[in-house]
Amino acid sequence: MKNWFALLCLISLNAPAQTRWASQLLGVSSEYTPANGQQYKGTQALGRPNKMPQAESGASAWRPAQQDSDEQWIKVGFDTPAPVRQVVVAENFGAGCITKILAYDPQGKEYLLHQNNEATPKAVGRMWRVILKTPTSYPVAAIKLVLNTKKIAGWNEIDAIGVSVAAQPIEATINLAANLPQTLKKENLGPNVNSKANEVSPIISPDGKTIYFTRYDHPQNSKPSEDYDVWLSEEKNGAWQLSKNMGSPVNNGYQNSISYISPDDRTALLMNEYRPDGTLTKGVSISRKNQTGWTFPQALNLKNYANENAFSGFYIGPTGSVMVLSLQNQETIGDADLYVSFRQTDGSWSTPKNMGNTINTADAELTPFLATDNRTVYFTSNGRSGYGETDIFLSRRLDDSWANWSEPENLGAAINTTDFEGHFTIPASGAFAYFCSTENSLGEFDIFRLKLPETVQPVPTVLLQGSVIDQKTKQNVAAEVILEDLDQKLPPQKLDYDPAVGDFKLVLDTKKQYGLTAQRKGYQSAGTVLDLTKETKYRELRRDILLAPLEVGQKVSLSTILFEQSKFNLLPASTPELDRLAQLMIDNPKMEILLEGHTDNMGDFDANLQLSKDRVEEVKRYLATKNVPTDRVQTKGWGPTKPVSPNTSEDARKLNRRVDFTVLQM
Repeated sequence: MKNWFALLCLISLNAPAQTRWASQLLGVSSEYTPANGQQYKGTQALGRPNKMPQAESGASAWRPAQQDSDEQWIKVGFDTPAPVRQVVVAENFGAGCITKILAYDPQGKEYLLHQNNEATPKAVGRMWRVILKTPTSYPVAAIKLVLNTKKIAGWNEIDAIGVSVAAQPIEATINLAANLPQTLKKENLGPNVNSKANEVSPIISPDGKTIYFTRYDHPQNSKPSEDYDVWLSEEKNGAWQLSKNMGSPVNNGYQNSISYISPDDRTALLMNEYRPDGTLTKGVSISRKNQTGWTFPQALNLKNYANENAFSGFYIGPTGSVMVLSLQNQETIGDADLYVSFRQTDGSWSTPKNMGNTINTADAELTPFLATDNRTVYFTSNGRSGYGETDIFLSRRLDDSWANWSEPENLGAAINTTDFEGHFTIPASGAFAYFCSTENSLGEFDIFRLKLPETVQPVPTVLLQGSVIDQKTKQNVAAEVILEDLDQKLPPQKLDYDPAVGDFKLVLDTKKQYGLTAQRKGYQSAGTVLDLTKETKYRELRRDILLAPLEVGQKVSLSTILFEQSKFNLLPASTPELDRLAQLMIDNPKMEILLEGHTDNMGDFDANLQLSKDRVEEVKRYLATKNVPTDRVQTKGWGPTKPVSPNTSEDARKLNRRVDFTVLQM
């Protein structure tokens, strides 16, 4: 022991390549055990530090069962035994109580690396290292820390234990998102949105034109003090307008808060369940916008929902079929975890499923936001290395299990401060991020925005909006709008279009094909194919759908019926449109139609003429398999002789490759 020189110092933590973090818990004298979860257990000392460079108490660390007790110890193992020159210990809280560091070779022989019998400075938390004069002559397979917890009053917490063969100081880093510009700067949304009260929980509409938020203790709330109300502000000509209280029934004098708004601004998720008498209980409610305003919030049917935490969060993905939640129950890893729930065919939501320990820590994960790509989640955590009390992180889904996620990335110092940051929300464009913070606020919590770097934006999507129009009267008409993914066998998205409330809006993935259809009783369903296979950037797209009344002589284009290239074989993506036509003819037993096939002018004329005939005959055969009598379906192939668009480009030629039908009898 005389040949070893120990250098003791306080440092921050940046793990060099040679650093090995403890990977196995071999033993522990005791563990502080809260009601449930993995908080404060010995396993929390494994892996990289969860707090540093911020030294503060947290559940993602080992804590002995009692304060100021007798000798305590923890023993950890490393994946690959190797000589050691440096030992580093992340002491989150109650630092200075370690009296011995013991090392073990692969055979289990014990060595004393460091003994500290002198009083050490009392510190809330620190990164502490021991650097030896030379590396050990034996490979180190395990390390044991011995603590005298009576040396400093209060709790003692060990977050991480690392070793290295190098003398270069192990320094702490935050897992920052890549390529964050140094010039990033957040801006306050100003007095039309923020006030001297608290503005929190912002939710930006997917089109970026409306921001909803919760305002606490404001004189214009439902109650003059200690009340939470939902407010909104609209953006016009680049400026946020004076915010407005959403009023009753959303706001009722209790803790009212919004957590989600649908792409068309017609569906909102509200925190808590609204009882008929106006009081609230734990849960989540849904309210829908109609011609007269917002409906009374109805409880969302979320199976086996239970939350032991004071805070909760809910956000629904762009397809309306997936919800990400923040809650605490008996299966939670820590204080609050992120969960996922799936919409069922009966409209209920499945039992929440934990999203796994790549995202969740023994501390709290809160305020989840699922981006329009249905793959990128932004959330707040105090269980990871960061800048302050809580930071905002992002993680990307790696598969369809919703349990495998990329390592969360910190969004950097332009967003995160030494205090609380949370409630991150972005529009479909991904251009700006909105969140709440106290730094440089007008009062307490304010809402800020920041131009979001591409590296932390979600995968680009397309924002589609449109209306449904009566082809004859040119007036907007109410209808059911159906969006079908033509590349995958997924359930279609369905929504009710109400012209009195506004356009329908949907978020679509790039690099895909979709079928967009509208249907209404007394009309033939109509639609179009949206080919986004070449789209790589965000854009906004408008498609209005013309519905033709069902009457003799009416011609309708079946634009979502697709065939193999230069063949008459129907593609699977055609099935929904064909099934709707078959059902229409079954519902109208006297209906007879003429199917007409058309091609573009590329290639041999006679071949195109025959192809057009073969294709409508194939459609007729399909209808027959759905019990539509063949004598009610006539066919005619026109080849390239009746174009609806000049054959001057591929996009124009697509319009000419079509199947139409005309109503002959009703």
